[in-house]
Amino acid sequence: LWDNPRLPTWVGELYLEYHRGTYTSQAHTKQANRRMELLYRDVELLNAWASLYGMSSCQETLNTGWKLIMLNQFHDVLPGSSIHEVYEDVARIYAEVQALAEPLRAEMLTLLSSHLGAAANGHPALLLFNTLAWERREPLQLPGDHTSLLPQAQLVSDWEGQPLTLLAGQSIPSCGVLLIDPAEQHEPTTPVTPLSASVEKRVILRNAFYELELDEHGEISRIYDNEAQREVIAPGQTANQLITYEDRPLNFDAWDIDIYYEEKPYPLRNGAHIRVIEDGPVRATVEVERHFLSSRITQRISLWCDSRRIDFATEIDWHEHQLLLKTAFPVAINAARATYEIQFGSIERPTHRNTSWDMARFEVCAQRWADLSEGGYGVSLLNDSKYGYDIHDNIMRLTLLKSAISPDPTADQGLHRFTYSLLPHQGDWRDAQTVRRAYELNVPVLVAPGYLPAHQNGPLASSFLSTDCPHIVIDTIKPAEDGQGLIVRLYEAHNQRGHATLTFATPLLSAEECNLLEEPLGEVQHQEHTLSFQVKPFEIKTFRVRLAAY
Repeated sequence: LWDNPRLPTWVGELYLEYHRGTYTSQAHTKQANRRMELLYRDVELLNAWASLYGMSSCQETLNTGWKLIMLNQFHDVLPGSSIHEVYEDVARIYAEVQALAEPLRAEMLTLLSSHLGAAANGHPALLLFNTLAWERREPLQLPGDHTSLLPQAQLVSDWEGQPLTLLAGQSIPSCGVLLIDPAEQHEPTTPVTPLSASVEKRVILRNAFYELELDEHGEISRIYDNEAQREVIAPGQTANQLITYEDRPLNFDAWDIDIYYEEKPYPLRNGAHIRVIEDGPVRATVEVERHFLSSRITQRISLWCDSRRIDFATEIDWHEHQLLLKTAFPVAINAARATYEIQFGSIERPTHRNTSWDMARFEVCAQRWADLSEGGYGVSLLNDSKYGYDIHDNIMRLTLLKSAISPDPTADQGLHRFTYSLLPHQGDWRDAQTVRRAYELNVPVLVAPGYLPAHQNGPLASSFLSTDCPHIVIDTIKPAEDGQGLIVRLYEAHNQRGHATLTFATPLLSAEECNLLEEPLGEVQHQEHTLSFQVKPFEIKTFRVRLAAY
């Protein structure tokens, strides 16, 4: 059949009209999977970087953790459709996975800091590590209280009351480090843009990009985009509507969501307690607390001084069963198709229900973001641990919890903490760099202590790896499995063709293209510190490079 010209081909998604609940069931497991994948990605990158200073490969140890991560991805574990005892094992396994990687990360940060953080005879400073392959310029949330070094920073608390330091105005190089000069942070700065939160007649959050109003239910009654001079929310609607739905599928409770769930919505609009908890200069936040049956939902809605992201940090103490919890954003966008991130790319799906096939896709899976755009403007909905979306007409919804009772009667019970973000933007998701913004939500900047030489004026910055191509994502940098050189894996994210260059911190001794099994495919063009290549739409490329040591 292979060479038969009549052999049919299929273009696009083979959507399974079944088991739509598996995008959401067992939220704790899905969140742990996301975070462990990213933790191991970070450690592999730091190991590759530290190898330039003589550190040996830790890949064998990391592979032990990767195998445990992949064990938990087995059917029915990660889909959320296993019995309760499985998830007791899962929690123990993820704890083991984390315990393997975190000491290695600390060791690598210490080694890199000793080489990049200057001599210890200087004055104390902070090292900020960026493990993403582009320059990060968004405001930062750093664990701990660093205001003794950074008096211009904003000190806030996390959910458990532990200190966090909010810092703006920094640019951390691609796959690189910034050594902050505390002396510069003492200089008074005049805010370029106003940032405020207030509760008077109305609850209002403002920054340079938006004016955001909340109604008495804690829902967003208005988002005005100052730059685009337009409303973001559809007329007469409110955004960030938290809605529960009766979720009793005909079969397979944890596996399925049946389309008739939409017929029994229960909006959470009673008894919202609203208060301002942060009022700049880096972040302004309003906290909204609601009680529903036996559960409590607390949200911290934030605007940043220098970011277009609107964050919804959420804590839920959930004790309900067979109820689906969603958040809804009716936006002023006209689009027949929405775009969703999938592995190493994105896919478009209809927003209408013209046919039975369209109707069947009432719940879809995505990775870190989904986007709805019309000509010249759009809105992206980002997440840090969720996978179930539905976008119908102009309403964007993200599924937060499912809480089935079979085969695990305790599914999704207890405390949940996660963040999702709204990203209104001009142009489409490519213009907005939505892929990068979603990565930044998921991958925090790492912090380590350092020292700045007494004679140094201004911050020190260095980059391990960078690219000149804005539409490729360098997803993996790791020691090769056979110990020979480093592996760099990237993909094209915007469905574009083009020329790209990778620039490394030290000269290239050799470079070759590989397949996903790290088997050689041929030499690639390189000179000095750079490697050049052509990339095709959504193409995945893998290179093996050997770099000169420092």
